[in-house]
Amino acid sequence: MAYDGLFIKLQIKEISKIVLNEHIAKITQASHKEVDFHIRKNNKNYILRLSANPNFPHILLSNNDFTNLNTPPSFCMLLRKYLQSGIIKNIIQVGCKIDNNFDNNMYLERIVKFEFENINENGDIANYFIYFEIMGKYSNIIITDENNIIIDTLIKTNSENERLKTKNLYSINEISTKTEILNENDDGFMKAINDEIALTILNNETFDLSTTISKKYAGLSKPFILHLIILYLASKKNINIENLNYEHINRIISEEDYKQLFKFIKQTILDIMNKNFKVQPVINYKYDKPSDFYLFKLITYQGEIKTYDTINECLEQFVENKYENINDSNDEKNLNSIIKSLYSKLNKKLTIYKNNLSKCDELEKYKTYAELISCFGYNKEKIKDGSLICEDYNNDNRIVSIPIDETITISQNVEKYYDRYNKLKRTKENAENLILETTNKLEHLSTIENSLKISNDKNDLYLIKEEILKYFDEANKIQILSKQKSDIRNRKNYKSNKSYKLNYNIHHYKSTSGIDIYLGKNNLQNEYLTFTIANSNDTWLHVKNATGSHVIIKKPYEELDDKTLIEAASLAAYFSEKKNETKATVDYTLRKELKKVKGKSPGFCIYHKNYSINVKPEVLIKEIK
Repeated sequence: MAYDGLFIKLQIKEISKIVLNEHIAKITQASHKEVDFHIRKNNKNYILRLSANPNFPHILLSNNDFTNLNTPPSFCMLLRKYLQSGIIKNIIQVGCKIDNNFDNNMYLERIVKFEFENINENGDIANYFIYFEIMGKYSNIIITDENNIIIDTLIKTNSENERLKTKNLYSINEISTKTEILNENDDGFMKAINDEIALTILNNETFDLSTTISKKYAGLSKPFILHLIILYLASKKNINIENLNYEHINRIISEEDYKQLFKFIKQTILDIMNKNFKVQPVINYKYDKPSDFYLFKLITYQGEIKTYDTINECLEQFVENKYENINDSNDEKNLNSIIKSLYSKLNKKLTIYKNNLSKCDELEKYKTYAELISCFGYNKEKIKDGSLICEDYNNDNRIVSIPIDETITISQNVEKYYDRYNKLKRTKENAENLILETTNKLEHLSTIENSLKISNDKNDLYLIKEEILKYFDEANKIQILSKQKSDIRNRKNYKSNKSYKLNYNIHHYKSTSGIDIYLGKNNLQNEYLTFTIANSNDTWLHVKNATGSHVIIKKPYEELDDKTLIEAASLAAYFSEKKNETKATVDYTLRKELKKVKGKSPGFCIYHKNYSINVKPEVLIKEIK
């Protein structure tokens, strides 16, 4: 991804035209790794976002509103204290290796410094700095005072990281070992190339020039460098661009070419940084999904190219499309983690309940003891050394020895054993109920786990989280689900507000014959589809003896053509546990034949009258969006 130092350099220029010398109206956080500065200028609202999301850390200036966290985190409150109502005085890139002879405007390292001016609590003008270190999973946002003393950081670092500790002097020296290419000379460049060539020969690897330059020099992405290498060689060697690959480049490039290429790269970067350079930001799409973006079209791009008027518009579109996929992926990972955690908790509970049940094996013994003491306990001749010796008339008159507490009366001994019996009886009943409840939860959880495997939609994942919170008390303390808990509370508090109603988003297909087919990919969708949307004479389909989707055809099966039935059955088989099998059996019946089972998971139902069809699990028709 080409969000490199050069892209950031030009993005800062674009942003600065709007936000410099403007007041911060509000500061919010849409997530725990993003900070939003709200600015109003010329009757327009802008949001300057600093996102330290490890999937794609970035800066963005947008006109769109973002959903904020219900409770502002402590870092947000601290920023409000120091920066709200203040002015953004400057935005610059800074380098890791400070060189007093080097022009600060030439740095390409992905560290951005924001300079603020505000009134402090004493009524004096004070300066504050925010450093945004855009470094992948190590990205962070740091606020310092005018002396560069760290006030706080967005992402708290471990105790070993002294550099970012509160009250320490903030330092960027030696964060990175990379060199600024605009501060490099021919000898330094050639040394870097020769050292890497020697290393690849030693390790029996293929030398990759674009990777070498990108790794050595700050803020230069591999796609951009590869673009420049191909441009240079194509012009100097008169070679078809399509024929250039790593091995071909290594064969045709000479030592003199390396020196000329170095000059070409430096000059191109300087030309791009020139005020008169006209950017034409683009997004490269592959298979209808955003693949990459840059200030202009790179030679290496394949597929559809979309151009944009501004850098921020381009980046916002890329983030919007790409983040949807990233967040879905993260949601799926989080849900897998949650399900694994719930399995662990439920299995631990089940073990405890079974252990408690095993302790109840002697409850009948205590009842017998109470009865025998009541019967024979008043015969003092049968009591010897603290035990009652008598015949057990419930067990072939066998002689038993029953411990007796001689410090209390016989009736109290009887009561004591009956108390033990009743306590164990209650424990047994409770344990049996809890074992049944926990076993049902584990079965329910297995259906959710299967739903997750067949869900590919953001709303599907949302509904799975909804189901987990609704039916599993064990999930209430899981922090990842905090936003969903808030959504549920909002819906309860604003039942009349349509925006807070749950969106089931049932999947809709049309058969080749034009008949409507509906499908649910999780338990909540299945429940809603079958028992709310479907009519009594609609055809209902489900894979036999396995968990999977409910499918509804909006016609009785007697009126269906074979092709429609096969298409619907294939869907039911594909979105089920039988997805990877060559053949699957699918049951079908009328919706009115189904009966819900109390205490079972949502969507669970039974039926006694049905027909079956064997199909290949596949999607034969397209979903209607």
